Formats: sequence, structure tokens, C-alpha cells
Amino acid sequence: MVERRSVALSELLTEQEQIQQLKDWVKQYGLTIVLGIVLALIITSSWRYYQGYRNKQLARASSVYDEMLAARSQNNSEAATASANNLITKYTRSPYANMAAFMLARAAVLKKNYPEAKEKLNWVIDHSSQNSVREIASIRLARVQVAEKHYDEALTTLNNTSDEAFKGLADEVRGDAYLAKNDVASARNAYKLALTELPNAEVTRPLLQMKFDNLALETA
Repeated sequence: MVERRSVALSELLTEQEQIQQLKDWVKQYGLTIVLGIVLALIITSSWRYYQGYRNKQLARASSVYDEMLAARSQNNSEAATASANNLITKYTRSPYANMAAFMLARAAVLKKNYPEAKEKLNWVIDHSSQNSVREIASIRLARVQVAEKHYDEALTTLNNTSDEAFKGLADEVRGDAYLAKNDVASARNAYKLALTELPNAEVTRPLLQMKFDNLALETA
């Protein structure tokens, strides 16, 4: 009992010392400065908590993303879709959610379920914090709109893209929309621009060059 009282007394003295130290700080530096220091400590603590929470969320999202890829590689579309929807619902702010939405959009396009594809691509446009990701989603959305024969909507979507890094891809889809509208001159101009903007695109350039050359033959 004596020992417990000694510990309690020691803790009390420590608290009293802390209170006295705080009073001394107020006298020496003023209440405003002390409150500023306390506020800074609170902000720092909150930031560290947020960073820790965010890192845990990213780790969990990464795990779910791996599950999605594993299911897709095993052709288990039901499990892959479930993992993708889990990412979109629970880990909205993570980059893995964007990749999941892209995967679901692609699967929908393969099934010619264009409304579903557009929904997922619009989700990326509305939720992604990265401009480059939003640009890619917009270009893919325009492709879906061309497939739906909504050519003017596709052109409007492409007009909302602005990143120079994706200008060539946007102009190629713009050419596809104009060609589908039988506006050969505008299509040819769009393809010509895309060729100058994609000088080193080993995958897309051959097909793009073919599109341009075919129009050149038609107008010759």
C-alpha cells in the first residue's frame, strides 16, 4: 500500500511539474505562441496518423488488386469482377481502383455492353486524382461512343482532353469519328495530326498510317 501511494504521489508531482512548465512557457513566450506550438504538435500528430492510415489502405488495396489479377489469369471472371468492385467501392482513392475500373470497362466492351463500359470510364474521370489517368479514360470513352455510333458525343468528349502527351491518341479517335460521319477531309486532317504527334508509337502508328494512306488514296 505504501508503495502504491509513492507511485501515485510521483505521478502527481510529474503532472504538477508539467503544469508548472506550461505556465512558465506562457509567461516567457506568451499565450499565443504557446497555443501555436500546441496546434503545430496536434497537426503533426494528425498528419502522421493520416499517413499511417493511408499506407495501410494502400497495402490492403494492393492485396485485393493482386487477388483480382490472379482471378483474371485463371479466367475466373466472377471472382475478378468481385475484387474489382471491392476496390472501386472500398478503396476509391487508390490508384488500384482506377485500374479495376479500366478492367471492368474493357470486359464490358468485349461483351459489347457499352453502357457498362461508359459507366466505369466516367467513374475514373470523376474520381481519379491523376490528370493522365483521366485523359486515358476520356479517350477510351470516346472510342466506346464511336462504337455506339454516337459520333458527336465522341467529338465532344475528345474536345475536353488537353494533355499534350495524349494529343496524338485523341486525334486518331477524332479521325475515326469524322470518318464514321463520312467527313473524309476532317478525318484525314485528324489522322495527319496524329501521325506528327505519335512519331515513335510502334504499336499504334502502323495502323494509323494505314488509315491515313487509305484516305489519301480515296481523295487522290
